[in-house]
Amino acid sequence: MMVTLVQIGQVHGGFLGILQRALGRASSHIWFERSEMKDREAVAKRLKEHVEDLSKLPILIFPEGTCINNSAVMQFKKGSFEVGGVIYPVAIKYDSRFGDPFWNSHEYSMLQYLYMMMTSWAIVCDVWYLPPMTRLSGESSVDFANRVKAEIARKGGLVDLDWDGQLKRAPAKREWKQKEQLKYSKKFSSSPRHIAPLECKNDSPNPST
Repeated sequence: MMVTLVQIGQVHGGFLGILQRALGRASSHIWFERSEMKDREAVAKRLKEHVEDLSKLPILIFPEGTCINNSAVMQFKKGSFEVGGVIYPVAIKYDSRFGDPFWNSHEYSMLQYLYMMMTSWAIVCDVWYLPPMTRLSGESSVDFANRVKAEIARKGGLVDLDWDGQLKRAPAKREWKQKEQLKYSKKFSSSPRHIAPLECKNDSPNPST
């Protein structure tokens, strides 16, 4: 059975922008400007209005917010998990032996990437449709996002990481560095402070040797 979905994403220029505008004329996709992206409340409001309107189509969300090389699941943006509704997680694991679908936008333009995909041997992947998930009573949006992420990582055999995928574009924030430093300091403080001395035994029958 085929299900029609709408997408949410950042407005782009160039060829990708042309494609977005064409999609926007076909359905009620949610595109937002970079300036609006910084205003989480504005984006969350648009998402909530869409979810609450039963006449609208379901939203296809890529919660990492960027392309990942399919070896791990990175931090999910919490905004998509604040608006309510039911989450239908999907785990996707690509087989890069036939064709690597990872788009490194620093090295390739969208047209170059599309050419690489169309000329690859094949795009092979395993797809798992997981049971629906809803936010628990008293559960924060961050905890809900992490719970969904953990299920996707487990099913797809991927590494579950707390790192923000945007680190490939910008240096790590100071608070992130401090958080990791605190984790390492706790590991060292919990390790044994004293090492038991080695006991040397002399098996020689002559005490003088």
